[in-house]
Amino acid sequence: MPMEGAGVVQVVPLLKLRHLGDRRFDYLVPPELARQVGVGSIVTAPFGRRSVRAVVVEDGARGDVDAADLRPIESVAAERVSAELLELAGALAGRYLSSYESCLRLMVPPGLGARGAPGSRPRRSWVVALAGADAGSAEVRVTPKQRALLDAIPEEGTAVRGLCEGVGVGRGVLRTLVAKGLVELREPPVEAVGETGSPGRLGPGGGTITIPRLGPEQEEAVRDLVEAYESPVSVRRLLWGVTGSGKTEVYLRLLERVVAEGAGAILLVPEIALTPLMIKRVRERFGPRIGVLHSGLPRGERLREYRRIAAGEAPIVVGARSAVLAPVRDLRLIIIDEAHDGSYKQEEEPRYHASTVARMRLEPVAGLLLEGSATPSVESVQEAGACLRLSQRAAGKQPVCEAVDMRRQGGGRLLAPVSREALAETLRRGEQAIVLLNRRGYAGHVHCELCGHVMMCEECELSVTYHSRVRRLLCHQCGRTYEQPVLCPSCGRTALTRSSPGTERLDQELRALVPREQVFRMDSDILTSGRRVAAVLEAFASARPGVLVGTQMVAKGHDFPDVTLVLVADADTGLYVPDFRAAERTFQLLTQVAGRAGRSDRPGRVLVQTWNPHVPCIRMALERDETAFYEEELRVRERLGYPPSVELVRVMTVAADMERADAGIRYLAERLAPHFPAQELRGPARLPVVRSRNRWHLLVASSDGERARTIVGRAVAQLGEPYRKRGVTLLVDVDPQSFG
Repeated sequence: MPMEGAGVVQVVPLLKLRHLGDRRFDYLVPPELARQVGVGSIVTAPFGRRSVRAVVVEDGARGDVDAADLRPIESVAAERVSAELLELAGALAGRYLSSYESCLRLMVPPGLGARGAPGSRPRRSWVVALAGADAGSAEVRVTPKQRALLDAIPEEGTAVRGLCEGVGVGRGVLRTLVAKGLVELREPPVEAVGETGSPGRLGPGGGTITIPRLGPEQEEAVRDLVEAYESPVSVRRLLWGVTGSGKTEVYLRLLERVVAEGAGAILLVPEIALTPLMIKRVRERFGPRIGVLHSGLPRGERLREYRRIAAGEAPIVVGARSAVLAPVRDLRLIIIDEAHDGSYKQEEEPRYHASTVARMRLEPVAGLLLEGSATPSVESVQEAGACLRLSQRAAGKQPVCEAVDMRRQGGGRLLAPVSREALAETLRRGEQAIVLLNRRGYAGHVHCELCGHVMMCEECELSVTYHSRVRRLLCHQCGRTYEQPVLCPSCGRTALTRSSPGTERLDQELRALVPREQVFRMDSDILTSGRRVAAVLEAFASARPGVLVGTQMVAKGHDFPDVTLVLVADADTGLYVPDFRAAERTFQLLTQVAGRAGRSDRPGRVLVQTWNPHVPCIRMALERDETAFYEEELRVRERLGYPPSVELVRVMTVAADMERADAGIRYLAERLAPHFPAQELRGPARLPVVRSRNRWHLLVASSDGERARTIVGRAVAQLGEPYRKRGVTLLVDVDPQSFG
């Protein structure tokens, strides 16, 4: 029998339900929850034998439904998903060919996931309080045990810990009271987020802060950006400024304008742990009106910050990629700092890019999207509505950059003699140095140590990787294989070799030159949390002399005034990987890490070790010839059919059985072939095995991205369930940023 006066709603469980066609389910709304439940509500509902979190997406049933067959919602959370974010979830699902529930999971408050929600499993650390006037209402029936527990809860609330034991009832009684809406569970109060520096002030009564004077280029940029912000339509701008040119101060001036008129803004940074100075400066300028939102915070602090943002107490949000979805009120501005960084692309479903999501959020509200970078992506250089340039450093001078030709260096060490001498001299002066060796991506390209020649795919012009099982060179982009020549095909004088030194070996080599306590290492092998990263950076900042060695983490956003030397141990490491963006990323990384040197009155020096000093992207990075690099890269992309001239959709098959993964991708290619010209379908190609899972992928490169997504999405939707039954998983990546 349905409950008298009960309504019906459609909900989407926050679970991975890829194998189900229609992911909406009908539930009854009990009368005691009727006032609390509406579209956007986050509820707890029975699902099979368990209780799960779900989001109400529509009032009313999907069709002719017998209410007697429906189960009731158990409880409702205080938080809800706004209408804007609900609509955005649907748009993201369509844009990235993802499931609706995976996009909804991005929109709910931290900690309110599929299970373990306050309505179903009260944790001992939570605070329980009476829900208000309804707690004493006679309309809601309670048992004697429930009444005893209600009477034991003080007006100001109390901790769950010990409450049930003190009254002599089970915790199921408390869960029932929550479901009836008579009591509510709250996260305990936490201290303000403080790992990024103490809050600053804004307005009278606070401390004194120094606001730097803008240079002529900065003033012009601020004027242009304020004008763009006041435009009646959505606008996208690129702030292209050399490292140390004062982009942050431009951001702050623009944020001041937004806050002054009562609007909201989001400032995205690549990695919170690597940009403490940015957050500190924003805090100093705006004080408690800034919210910090990122996955590195404890769950309680994240939920607290989320609530402050949703309540309008923090109109400015600083965070990493996921903060682009923060529930900011009257959002009018999104700033993406270091917009070229690969961390803005999510590599799990939904595989969104923060820049695309920012445009989707700002389009309906005529907001401004500002992307800032010293090395913007090739796509943003061509696609941005207008480009504002900052060509002068706010402090210090551009460092002197030199190439170290490793073909002319003797010995088997990672650091050439000239690099070792420069490092020793820097340390003798009591200064600091940064040493970069980037191991991201594929390890070991095949090259000649005499002439520097690297084996490339004839079709894709990307490096090939040696596979010992088949003893052949394989292109991970198109799948073509090659015999490995006995001698170098360029000079014919020696055999090809593969070398893949890492930061651990470099760290050991440095410790033979420098006292152990003066060497600080940063890479993902030893830094497993933001706190450890912050500790290493703090220790290095106070070390005189000191050497910071690591992967690309050492190149991002740091401002150490006593760093006068930057060494790049192997500039070729990131260049010869099977990725059409390899040249762009090498150029970006070299430019970024070079910008860490000479940021004060002391001159800076940059030494770049390479086997190929005449490769265009390395030579142009050393010469700081950005214009020539981007013009050349756009020509290459156009000729080979890569973004921005086309849009990419990548489909992968993953299975424990290699033959099934192979057959799955080839059948999909056959299904897609009638819809695309041959040059727009690339592959299939086999990928390296990861965790005993065989992987194949196929690329669709089309000038009509919307049409390509529609066709691929339809095929994947039709094949997903049959493939799953055969042990094959289909994955889709729209606008892929990596191909490993």
